[in-house]
Amino acid sequence: MSIDIERVDSPNLAIAPSARTRLSTHRVRQVLSWVLFGLGLLILARYLADAPGITASSTWGSALRLTVPIAVVAMGGLFSERSGVINVGLEGMMIGGTWMAGLFGALAGPWAALLGGIIGGLIFGVLMAVLCIEMGINQLIVGVSINVIAAAVARFASDIVFTQMDGGSVARSPRIGADVPHVSVPFLSGGLGTPDLAQSMESSGVPVLSQIGGVLGGLTRDVSVAALIGLALIPITAWILWKTPFGLRWRSAGEEPLALQALGGSVHGTRWASVLAGSALAGFAGGYLTLISQGYIENQTAGTGFIGLATLIFGNWMPSGVFYGSALFGFSDAVGLGRPETLRALVFLLAIVFTLLGVRRLTRVGDARRVRAGLPSLILGVILLIVFVLVPLPTELSSAAPYLVTLAVLVVAGSRMRPPAALGKLVARRTRRG
Repeated sequence: MSIDIERVDSPNLAIAPSARTRLSTHRVRQVLSWVLFGLGLLILARYLADAPGITASSTWGSALRLTVPIAVVAMGGLFSERSGVINVGLEGMMIGGTWMAGLFGALAGPWAALLGGIIGGLIFGVLMAVLCIEMGINQLIVGVSINVIAAAVARFASDIVFTQMDGGSVARSPRIGADVPHVSVPFLSGGLGTPDLAQSMESSGVPVLSQIGGVLGGLTRDVSVAALIGLALIPITAWILWKTPFGLRWRSAGEEPLALQALGGSVHGTRWASVLAGSALAGFAGGYLTLISQGYIENQTAGTGFIGLATLIFGNWMPSGVFYGSALFGFSDAVGLGRPETLRALVFLLAIVFTLLGVRRLTRVGDARRVRAGLPSLILGVILLIVFVLVPLPTELSSAAPYLVTLAVLVVAGSRMRPPAALGKLVARRTRRG
């Protein structure tokens, strides 16, 4: 008896249609409940910390712009690591993407910049695939090397190329001079010449109403089409992962590569495709950063690739987790651009979330692992509450907000991480006998 891997499907497809509908409804209600809870916490933090910036449209607009590159590069890491290839070279792939985007953008405009970013990421993706998949070199060493090499190559190439172009230098490309279109939601944030309801709500000064208007306006006003493309990649990746034959091969290559091989699938081919797709996404993220800066600037990634890698780990190698993590880090980065009281409001938010999470885990009696997982979260939440109440936060600390949040989240999530079972494990290429 033979088994056709194309016919193997995700387990959730076996659920009856009525049960699936109820499950979807329950998830929608759950998401809405969490959104309302988060909005309530935001409003409470705004008044307790006297930080109007925490709900300002400018903060949330910046948060959206800063979330996209983190989410996209993390999804690039997801493609690679779900297939079993460790990818710590995301930062280098982003650097390659920013440089190529700067070149293509200066020559042919903003859409060409995004294409150049993808090409720049792919160059280093091919390098990683050859070294790791074909030659079997240690994946961590290759990833670290790519990060170092990419920065050096970008500097060297800039000295050769950009210094010969008008407006360019060894540290930056010429300005792109244009951007992809931006859109706003009609009637909510002034799209298509309609009234800007969110702006009216924010400027009204009415408690709760003005905060809701600020959040809605920031998320729906003047949003780049490139940002929408980046955000759309998250549900697309989830659909590929769970609903397609390639997604099944993709997961199998990272969980049970020998089983995939036994069923006639190609582990090497799947890993090649996954690494290349992931590097293309990392390059796209670099191209997006280049559009924000209107050109390539040396060191403009500023560790975004590493934060994306932390987001992938925090998100437990799942598209939904990656989205939530990147949103948190993007928001904390936007808070870092604001005033110290805005950072105090963020500290309060994290304190409440970590405390409630720790209590929730600790109250599940009978599971020692959950108790161990709950203690770090509870302790960290209490410490943050003490900091919020008693410790004045210096202005200089604001710029470090995303990195501190990254560290805190990894401490809390560390005991719940479950990487793909075959992550980092090599599989010998199957040879055919004549």
